[in-house]
Amino acid sequence: MAQACGCDGSCGASRRAGWQIGLGVASALAAELAEWLGTAEALPALLATAAIAIAGRAVLWQGMRALTRLQPNIYLLMTLASVGAIALGKWGEAAVVVTLYALAELLEQRAAERSERSLRAALQLAPPQATVQTPDGAWQTVPVEQIRIGQRIRVKPGERIPLDGAVVAGASSVDQSPITGESAPIEKSVGDTVYAGALNLHGSLDVVVNATADATVVAQIARIAAQAQARRAQVERLIDRFARTYTPLMLGLATGVAVLPPLVMGGAWGEWLYRGLVLLVLGCPCALVISTPVTLLSALAGLARRGVVVKGAAVLEQAARLRAFAFDKTGTLTYGCLQVESIRCLDTKPLARPLEIALSLAMHSEHPVAQAIRDHCLQQGATARPVESFETTPGLGVAGVVDGRTFRMGNHRFVEAHNACSKPLETLLEQLEQQGLTPVVLFDHQPRVVFALRDAVRADAAPAIAQLHALGLHTALLTGDTPAVADAVAHATGVQTHYAELLPHQKAQALEALRQQFGCVGMAGDGVNDAPALAVADVGVSFAERGTDLALETADVALMRHDLTLVPTLIRTARRATRLITQNIAFVLSVRALFIALALMGQATLWMAILADMGVTLLVIANGWRAAAPIYSTD
Repeated sequence: MAQACGCDGSCGASRRAGWQIGLGVASALAAELAEWLGTAEALPALLATAAIAIAGRAVLWQGMRALTRLQPNIYLLMTLASVGAIALGKWGEAAVVVTLYALAELLEQRAAERSERSLRAALQLAPPQATVQTPDGAWQTVPVEQIRIGQRIRVKPGERIPLDGAVVAGASSVDQSPITGESAPIEKSVGDTVYAGALNLHGSLDVVVNATADATVVAQIARIAAQAQARRAQVERLIDRFARTYTPLMLGLATGVAVLPPLVMGGAWGEWLYRGLVLLVLGCPCALVISTPVTLLSALAGLARRGVVVKGAAVLEQAARLRAFAFDKTGTLTYGCLQVESIRCLDTKPLARPLEIALSLAMHSEHPVAQAIRDHCLQQGATARPVESFETTPGLGVAGVVDGRTFRMGNHRFVEAHNACSKPLETLLEQLEQQGLTPVVLFDHQPRVVFALRDAVRADAAPAIAQLHALGLHTALLTGDTPAVADAVAHATGVQTHYAELLPHQKAQALEALRQQFGCVGMAGDGVNDAPALAVADVGVSFAERGTDLALETADVALMRHDLTLVPTLIRTARRATRLITQNIAFVLSVRALFIALALMGQATLWMAILADMGVTLLVIANGWRAAAPIYSTD
């Protein structure tokens, strides 16, 4: 049964603990009622002892350990309060203090577990088995760990897709909202990519696997989320440090209140000891300690369900402080599907020869520009030639030896760097750039061909930029492209500042300049050349759907689908989580201050103290869970 529920037995243990604590609280309340009714002292003592034995023994055990180690903590406070109440003959209150604290602790534990389960459920979706085609053409069900790249699997209607791959037969609607956060099912047919964990709705799909079980998009993001648990937010660490100081201070205050008035002013020992016991209960920092992690985990789980996976609470805290955000151009603000719009041949030889050389060089690069040139050359019927050596210059271009001659292919600056830019070529390149086109030149000792490429701006870019402006962020575009192209994209999207002709290390320098001017800065990019900038940014954002492994590893946030409006969603959620944490801290401290004042005046009882502590804890947990709710640009 434990395996069926997926909790490894923890659900049953939690239920048993709940029954024990419930029985203990009932016994404690019965002891209090017996005292109130004036029954013989033996009955309240018996009921209270039973309550403590059933539900409070773990608390007392932890309290005694803390005492022997001289390490004051929450358990020691509860233990001293309970023992003190028994010394005063208040058996019912002693049992109520311990059992209600045990109940509050159980509720806190379940609150934290609920948030963690939500985060895990958003990411652990892929089934453990798959139906795979064997070499003899038969189909058999095997564990996904045994399936290798290139094998063919079949996904029936109603099944979850077990591995990433490309559809090779069939058509269906696929619900990939748990992975990408898309609200509507997506139609999938031959050639389309599908992701592990997505739900196949009505048609049968045959898929050729392109990632092993440990390399799927969901598996990579799940590892990121697991690592995130170790990254604690600064506010969470501050709360822990505060609690470590607050507990001994309250212990000292309670001791002073219990001892000094009788010694100095001749007060009644019983009365002041009772007030000291109330202060001990109020010294419990449970609400402070639990409110922050519950809020942060809820925010992380809510974002994961919408396709935004954050590498830890510390990143979420940084996102709330962002004041500027920069974007790469190709593949980020644009679709990254560059197309060759025109070719200008500057060679006296037929165009076929330069196209073959361009194809030869483009075949060795995965850059979007190279892919566009490769696709165009293949469409023109060009055939690649062997490349004897190959070299890439990030942000500029590529070079290789073809038929014993060194050819280069790259942007305007690459041509100038090799002194191959003549006056007519300069004029041609400037004209193309002013049209918003990206020119790429193939040359050896002189230019041979100029490719003019165009990349459309993403439909979601302008709305995302507008939302960032509404949040008070400054936006910037960082690109290795020309100033004219950068200006055209910035104008189309509404980006406020643009930096052009940047090499990878210069993008990182531009981010430093933005940080100096505006403060905390974020960056979104998906290429290898964006990795240095993503590492420098306070919050780096990459795209799991098409980002490179290096960019995804370097980034702090992975977007499961390429939707730029998820960037402002991240920032709004982070800011709301920060507000909720501030609200919780202020509320807890205010209530504490009120009840401490009442305790000093003798107007607070142990009942009131423990119920106040428990009630405040439940309220801050409920408030923290609000961080998981969707938040929109109009909120």
